[in-house]
Amino acid sequence: MIFDTKEVTWANMKVVLLGKELTGIRGIKYKLTQEKEHLHGAGDEPIGIQRGKRIYEGEIKLLKFEYDILADAVKNAGGRDILDLSAEIVVTYVKDATSTPRTDIIQGFQFKEFEKGWEQGAKFMELTLPIIFMGLKQNA
Repeated sequence: MIFDTKEVTWANMKVVLLGKELTGIRGIKYKLTQEKEHLHGAGDEPIGIQRGKRIYEGEIKLLKFEYDILADAVKNAGGRDILDLSAEIVVTYVKDATSTPRTDIIQGFQFKEFEKGWEQGAKFMELTLPIIFMGLKQNA
């Protein structure tokens, strides 16, 4: 049996939002956490682990032109600003031309906040936008 240890590169990822591939994306992170704690009974050792709520959050880094496209789409749909956007994000990645693509679907995402800023000498504006979402389908 042969194992392929090649990793996916940034160049082999595609991120789609509102039916548009984001070419001005500079990064994306998304995670799922779940509250967990030890259950104690007699003695000082735990007898189990209790689970609580699940939390979905992350961030997207966009260049300003990509942010502007999304903000305009929200305004055209009757929203106030990008914080009114709710959609799915589709992330597809593939190791190489011979491997099977893998797709994650970030369901019901919304931006939590946005902040714009520039510094002297900047050649472009990059915005890091925290997100929350309702679910994650992995390898969909």
